[in-house]
Amino acid sequence: MNVREENAARALIQGFLKDSVPEYIKDTGQEILNSGGVHKLSIRKEGDTWDVEGIVQGEDFQNYSPHLMLNPGDSQISYNCNCHEAFMGVCRHVAATALKMFADLDKDYGAPEEPQRLNTEWRQSFRSFFSSSLEPETGRHYFIFRFYPEPGRLIVALFRARQNKTGLSSVHQETSLEQILRNPEWCDQSPQLLQVARQIGHYLDYYGHRIEIPEGLVSWFFWAIRREYYMFWKDTDIPCTIVSTPLTVKLRPGLDEDGLRFDVLLQRGEKKPFSISEEDSEITFHGQMPLWVCWNQSFYPVQTSLSPSLVKQLVADHPVVPQDNISEFLDRVWARLPASELYEPDEFLKIMGPIFQPATYDPKLFLDEEGSLLTLEVQNTYETVHGEFVLPGPNPDFQTGSYVFEGHTFLVRRDQTEEAALMAQLAEMHFQPRSTRLWFMEPEEAIAFLLDSYPTLVENWRVYGEKALTRYKVRMSQPVISAKVESNEKEKWFTLDIDVEYDGQHLPLERIWKAWVRGRRYVQLKDGSYTSLPESWLEKLAHKLQALGFDPTKPPKRQFKQFEAPVLDNLLDDLPNAETDSFWNSLREKVRNFTEVEPVSTPKGLTATLRNYQLQGVSYLNFLSEYGFGGILADEMGLGKTIQTLSFIQHMVNHGHEGPNLIVVPTSVLPNWERESEKFVPHLKRLIIYGTRREGMFRKVADSDIVVTTYALLRRDLEELEKHYFNSIILDEAQNIKNPNTITARSVRSIKARMRLCLSGTPIENNLFELWSLFEFLMPGFLGSQHAFQRGVVKPIRDGDGESLEYLRSRVKPFILRRTKAEVAKDLPPKIESVTYCNMTDEQAELYTALTRKLRDQVLADVESKGMAKSQMSILDALLKLRQICCHPRLLKVDMPGFSTGSLPSGKFEAFKDMIFDVVEGGHKVLVFSQFVQMLQIIRGWLQLTDIPFCYLDGTSKDRLDQVDRFNNSPEIPIFLISLKAGGTGINLTSADYVIHYDPWWNVAAQNQATDRAHRIGQKNTVTVYRLIAKDSLEEGIIKLQESKKALSDDILSMDFGAIASMSKDELLALLSTGEVANQAK
Repeated sequence: MNVREENAARALIQGFLKDSVPEYIKDTGQEILNSGGVHKLSIRKEGDTWDVEGIVQGEDFQNYSPHLMLNPGDSQISYNCNCHEAFMGVCRHVAATALKMFADLDKDYGAPEEPQRLNTEWRQSFRSFFSSSLEPETGRHYFIFRFYPEPGRLIVALFRARQNKTGLSSVHQETSLEQILRNPEWCDQSPQLLQVARQIGHYLDYYGHRIEIPEGLVSWFFWAIRREYYMFWKDTDIPCTIVSTPLTVKLRPGLDEDGLRFDVLLQRGEKKPFSISEEDSEITFHGQMPLWVCWNQSFYPVQTSLSPSLVKQLVADHPVVPQDNISEFLDRVWARLPASELYEPDEFLKIMGPIFQPATYDPKLFLDEEGSLLTLEVQNTYETVHGEFVLPGPNPDFQTGSYVFEGHTFLVRRDQTEEAALMAQLAEMHFQPRSTRLWFMEPEEAIAFLLDSYPTLVENWRVYGEKALTRYKVRMSQPVISAKVESNEKEKWFTLDIDVEYDGQHLPLERIWKAWVRGRRYVQLKDGSYTSLPESWLEKLAHKLQALGFDPTKPPKRQFKQFEAPVLDNLLDDLPNAETDSFWNSLREKVRNFTEVEPVSTPKGLTATLRNYQLQGVSYLNFLSEYGFGGILADEMGLGKTIQTLSFIQHMVNHGHEGPNLIVVPTSVLPNWERESEKFVPHLKRLIIYGTRREGMFRKVADSDIVVTTYALLRRDLEELEKHYFNSIILDEAQNIKNPNTITARSVRSIKARMRLCLSGTPIENNLFELWSLFEFLMPGFLGSQHAFQRGVVKPIRDGDGESLEYLRSRVKPFILRRTKAEVAKDLPPKIESVTYCNMTDEQAELYTALTRKLRDQVLADVESKGMAKSQMSILDALLKLRQICCHPRLLKVDMPGFSTGSLPSGKFEAFKDMIFDVVEGGHKVLVFSQFVQMLQIIRGWLQLTDIPFCYLDGTSKDRLDQVDRFNNSPEIPIFLISLKAGGTGINLTSADYVIHYDPWWNVAAQNQATDRAHRIGQKNTVTVYRLIAKDSLEEGIIKLQESKKALSDDILSMDFGAIASMSKDELLALLSTGEVANQAK
């Protein structure tokens, strides 16, 4: 197409808009265009003809299909539209399409673009909603219109008059069209009146005072004067109005002895229609498009698809169709009358039933290809006794049709319901109409239609042409999905191959998955045909991948590490016929059922007797080690995670696993690991990395069996530790890495080790990100990336997705071993007692060492001068002060130069807090005893800050029994703080199953008596007792004395001064020197 042809088409469309489209139609078309109502415009040029099709949304939100045919050579334009206005001439949809085409051509061929419209303040756009109707302005002249409607004519007389304060002047000056044209300023109230007046005068060739409005200009005239103040009915003062709400015309057929008549009805909104012939006042029709009706001194637009001339003739002439001609009428006229224009037509058709031939609606649908489009042509076929005949359509608006057989015409009743159902079904299947007979579909939708909807279409209608299609070949066969798992036992990984087969044609899973992720429902096979994707299987598998922490937009990976066996096991649930080997089958059974884990015997070299559940724990850890898994020993507090871990290390050493085993612990429990490893695995070489002088320790790492360090020191010593490859790395109190982004978490992940273990006494399943962080340390990548875990696991579970939660549980279950005291009660004694050693903080240790020197010198001086017996008060005072520092430096009331005791931390208090968290999170109740009321008050202050409920009892408490009852009867209160004097005897606290002695009671009998507040008749659970001892301190010395001289320790606590007096000077010196050397080394 060249520039000359384009300019010719633009000039033709411009002339059409100017000469053939009324202004008011053009205005409404422009409004549609401005509001974005022209959804689609397609222009095709064939020879000299331009074929223009549009899709336009009308004010009723329905889509219409206006069509323009331009022939610039003949300067002709033809048009049509499927709206009801198209029967009367150019409709607004045709106008909008023409305006859109002209604008596009104008823009494409060098016309300057319209300046950008400025955004108008919204109140300006909606100003009519904010203002009331304006009153006529005093002193101005206004038009007066007097209407004289007659059948077929509309006469209007024009006047002008002055507006006075009391109203309109009684002097009405006759006004002519000629005066209006000479005085355009008169038309400021109705700007379009000037243009329509010029058109009326030109059409009538008359510019006088009393004019007949031409039929074609009635609508424009009403549109132009609709805002005028003064319009009257003939020569009266009765107001006349122009109403924008349309009335609907309906034809009611009636049959009498003379023949068939039509009564013309008018309907307003949803009200019942009324007959024009039954109205008292005269009703007249005027105009062409739209038709206007004058009723009750008002003019209404008429909504109808009937031609205006037909409506006027029916009203004026009352035609009757004789009985003998009714068949011809039904064939030639009724069959083309839309049902929407008729009122109660079914009653009439029932009467006329005998003249209709029985007919069954059975259309034929023909599929074909047009370029890349799939097309469908409907033959609107009815089966009759004379054979099959095709009627126009489908079109559910038409009630009757006719066919010719052997020279005779026969009538049939059309099945409007079935014709409507066919059109609805085609639209539902995403066919687009060119007409009611011709439909088409884009390629993407065409393939989906043939695979999904075509069988349904065939069930309902006769469909032809599918086998002749060349571009759109489809296979309806179901896919066969198979899988194969191969194990590499040496390298400890598995390969998963998934194959999808359609009628012998194999497709890789990656290709199928890619198509599905892109939203397609089909895939193309090697022979060019298309087939449906196994959507339900893909959706289920993707959901499972997401719940397992993988990216659901990618297919399952092919290679799985051995620790990912549960993931592979989960995926194989949806591949029931998968081919597997013996190694995989064996591992799968062990992962699924821990009772089949091979038991191990008590390791040689272990100086302890393991309970049954503890030996099972060692067997479980050995299972993890053998198969290259990492895992979490999550036994409840008090069940011996430490001894199980040490036993496992001894087992590994015995079975030839070379290399050191690194244990990372909180600083507060470092002494515990040192003591228990020394006690239970004395033959293993131990290295405790602690203190300020650690440089030479790292040379011993490679030759050690057990290396113990703290989280804080691991961060500092990371560079040295990264030089070694450990047999295992074990994290005690693994919740220290619950935040995966901390330096600590990143540091432990960087350590190289054959095996990784976590120890934690709290149920970690409820803390999803802690769980991810632990497994990222244990088996990197096991739960996917942090982002994928958040999106695919955490969010769905928070939203209540039970299936995702179950997937997660099943995936981590093989790698978490948790037993509670209730579960292993049969293996437990009634009471478990344990001593927990706690490191002092560096500042605390320095204070303790300084005060020890000072007090030792004072006490020894006293003993030298007075003897042991008379120095008992100074000895007891010295022991008291050192015990206070062991509990918390804040208890000490002695000024020490260089120390601020009120701000120093306590190592024992930090260990105590960790212990309390474990007990409370495990759902247990605990009694906390201390001889120092001030220590209990420090603990109380911390509990209040952390919002942990508690009860409290000391010597000053007045509500002793109330506190006991509250604790025993309130499950939500887990802690009872009790002083020695207040709670040592006389109360029953069997609701508690844990007891913590914060500071040692030198009188073991008194300590046991306090423990028995929980461990007594009525206690149904095993009671676990912890004694907290500050390492390298007086407390540790007293424990040793208790073991060697139980009677002596009882005498000290009972203040048997004779016993103290009988203590040797060397024994007292040893007691006052405990820990000094160790603390100096730090």
